[in-house]
Amino acid sequence: MKSTRKIISILLFAFSIVSYAQTPQRVTIKGIVKDNDNNEAAFATVMLLGPKDSTLQNFTQSNEHGAFTFNNVKNTSYLLKVSHISFLPLQLAIEPSNTAINDLGAVAIKPIAKELFEVVIREAKAPLTIRGDTIEYDATTFKAPPGSTVEDLLRRLPGIEVDISGNLKSQGKDVKRVYVDGKTFFGDDPTGATKNLDANTVSKVQVFDEKSEQSKLTGVDDGVKEKAMNLELKEEYKKGSFGKVTAAAGANEKGVFRWAGRGNFNRFDKKNQLSIIAYANNINETGVNWEDYSEFKGQSTFDQYDNGDFGFSSGRGRYYSFDDSDSPMNNFDGRGFTNNYGGGVNYNFDNTKTKFNVSYFYKNNNQKYDQFNYKETLYSDSSFFNYDTTNYSDYRQNHTLSTRIEQIFDSNNIIIAKANVRYSSIGASSLNNSIYSVNDIDILNDLFTNNSNGKYSWRLTSAAIYRHKFKVKGRSFAVSAAYNKNPGDDNEDLYSLNRFFINAYEEIIHRMSAKDYDKQQIKSSLLYTEPLSKKFFIELFYNFNTINNKVNRQITDALNNDIRIDSLSVFYTNDVMINRLGGDVRYSYNGLNIMLGVAGQYLQMKGKYSVDKDMPLLTEPINKSYWSLSPKFTFTYEFPNNMWLEFDYGYDVTEPSFEYLQPVPNVSNPLYRTEGNINLKPERTHNIGFDYHYYNPASFTHLGVNSSYNYCANGISYNHNVVMTDSIGIVTVSTPDNNSETHNVNSWMWIGYPIIKTKFTNDWSLGFWYDNSGSYINDVFNESNQYRYYLNTSFSITPVSKLVIALSGRASLIDSRLSINTERNQFIQSYTAGLSLKWQFTKKTFFESNFDYKFYRTSLYDYDENIPILNASIRQLLGKKNNFELRLAAFDIFDKRKYIQQYSSQNYNIRSTAETLARYFMLSFSYNIKGYETKLKKDRHFF
Repeated sequence: MKSTRKIISILLFAFSIVSYAQTPQRVTIKGIVKDNDNNEAAFATVMLLGPKDSTLQNFTQSNEHGAFTFNNVKNTSYLLKVSHISFLPLQLAIEPSNTAINDLGAVAIKPIAKELFEVVIREAKAPLTIRGDTIEYDATTFKAPPGSTVEDLLRRLPGIEVDISGNLKSQGKDVKRVYVDGKTFFGDDPTGATKNLDANTVSKVQVFDEKSEQSKLTGVDDGVKEKAMNLELKEEYKKGSFGKVTAAAGANEKGVFRWAGRGNFNRFDKKNQLSIIAYANNINETGVNWEDYSEFKGQSTFDQYDNGDFGFSSGRGRYYSFDDSDSPMNNFDGRGFTNNYGGGVNYNFDNTKTKFNVSYFYKNNNQKYDQFNYKETLYSDSSFFNYDTTNYSDYRQNHTLSTRIEQIFDSNNIIIAKANVRYSSIGASSLNNSIYSVNDIDILNDLFTNNSNGKYSWRLTSAAIYRHKFKVKGRSFAVSAAYNKNPGDDNEDLYSLNRFFINAYEEIIHRMSAKDYDKQQIKSSLLYTEPLSKKFFIELFYNFNTINNKVNRQITDALNNDIRIDSLSVFYTNDVMINRLGGDVRYSYNGLNIMLGVAGQYLQMKGKYSVDKDMPLLTEPINKSYWSLSPKFTFTYEFPNNMWLEFDYGYDVTEPSFEYLQPVPNVSNPLYRTEGNINLKPERTHNIGFDYHYYNPASFTHLGVNSSYNYCANGISYNHNVVMTDSIGIVTVSTPDNNSETHNVNSWMWIGYPIIKTKFTNDWSLGFWYDNSGSYINDVFNESNQYRYYLNTSFSITPVSKLVIALSGRASLIDSRLSINTERNQFIQSYTAGLSLKWQFTKKTFFESNFDYKFYRTSLYDYDENIPILNASIRQLLGKKNNFELRLAAFDIFDKRKYIQQYSSQNYNIRSTAETLARYFMLSFSYNIKGYETKLKKDRHFF
């Protein structure tokens, strides 16, 4: 009996082994989605879900014949879910297959009855849904991190990329705008919402193509589309309040105290949104990127959204804008140490007909650093060296008030008005010591400078747009007007001590500079569109732009009873008037958009220069006018299979700026002098661009190519005259001139794809940049050729829901070649390898770490430095509702962080290094009004 049982057991064991060996480990699952009438259901979203928790395992989209395929998937049990906007969602169980191909045959779905439509939409939940160019993610079905921001959630969504700075990409394209329940959130900067809203507040994430403002105004598709994202809040967050506050403190091993605090509060309902955000720290976190980015670029002057500048641009040239040097730092540049304070409040009102937004921001940054520069300046057949040591500090603050109102009277009439007011102040001081030598050994002279300045300015930018659509489809009229103003004053205290060792000569210069300025702009545009047929349209536009600029800069000698230095003082007025008339014919049909246009522009520049107001002119008044005719051609085609192709050509005539023309020299450093040239000619530039994008919504694979070529005749660049002056040292005098033709090529290629869907993804990008230009160095023409190569890759690995691994690599190569001193050409290399690990090892405990290893190489100067940076933290959720979080973090554990920058320019090579915030430790405590969820955090930031 015992022997019989042994034989049976052996046979059963052998049979199980044979059965297991015959069952494939990985299979292909396929089928065809059909309706009740046996018609094929095209472009349905088909998903494989985990049978236990319905987590997304894989996904695809049925083709135009309703067929779908999952290749090489694990042979296990799944829930197959099919969703389609016109059909009831279907979910069925799939068991492991005994064959390599699991053919499900026809998968039947039922149409939605009209009376059940709202119920189905509300109850049917799928991780993602693809409808045309819109992808909708159900955020609740993804493993949102505990206490994480929306940015952390987006890192988990297939097809969305988030870089270390928080910039977003979807389908390989940059996401330009992020809305919250269809409303703007702290301006147009996408990171305003993604960095500050809690992931737990979001119900759905929708990514779609947004038409240009001109297309919205006219109703004519101009082929210009940008990726936008909408964050739909959960119902409990659409009404009521939610928010989060964090406080942190710590020190380094020397006992230097480090602290940080951050908080946000939000109160939403169907018509109103109120948000408050604040931060303060001394750990180089200069604050979230709250400010409307385009405001700091002269937002209402040439903004890419509702700025009112109708018509096509004249190529990719320079525009007049109100961007100015008083713009505060928006991000930490990596140097030194900062104290930061900021806060803002944002209010939205939306009742469909009226949309109103107002926001206020305050930002305060105080930065200090010591920087060391090693610089070689090349000329003719020789060169000189200087070593700079700089102690720098600055204090910057600004107040910004923004508002926008949009009133829709009916489907044919709309008015948009917007305004931004900002007051800013800057105080800075710089102590610099420069040592000059010819052979990098013997010292010629050293220059000590002690400069400080205080700057105060305010800025108004405003715009208004009215649009009317006629009854004839495609016929429309729009008018815009804008007024911008930017006055301010800038006072400088300039001290220098120059010691020349050959003749034992010493020179002290102490000057005071008082500068006040006032810049204002008035502009207006008209646009009329007329349909020639259902596919052809004509657009006519007119742009008027006038800019008045007044500057009074008075330089006095502090060592000589503050007597004015007439040779350096200047009062000038510059006036620019632009009249531009143009038109284009556009063909738009079924994804194909072709535009051919031409614009004529007449530009007048007038300028007067004197030592001071009401004094005789230094030169004859500048009175220049430029007439140009600019053609424009664009070809855009959006293929049915998610392929997009664009080609464009433009011609641009760019007048020289007044900074180039002004005859009064600028001398803030006695060894460097900049002069003007009133005989400059306009630059004439041909611009060619090519873009190609492909995106597979079924596999979330994307690839693209972006290339541009610019050819400029009469390119303006600075000539440099380097001379040895016995009583001063080596002096460089720079003067702009139309030196040569210039060529510029810029090209990027990228590809991203999931190796294992939802588990393992990979992205690659390859870039090439080439610039050819020239100038005269001591009357010898120097041709500069710069070649830059970039390679980036990243791997995102999520083997299980409680473990996230990210790998990255970056390489940058710069090949700088000059026609003079060819032996001083240099090759600059920088590489970075990164590893990030996130691990949830208990229900409420998490370990997070990232490691970057940076390599810097320079062939010419035999420079070689490696910098390893390791951060790590452990955090614990507390409380029944997980309202509290405790975190212990260590930053830069190896104490190696520093700032390094290497580059080459027209006739010099430079390397800069600076100390920055290195190793320290912090303990933080956070409170969330709604509480955290116990899910893994995928986030590169520890605070």
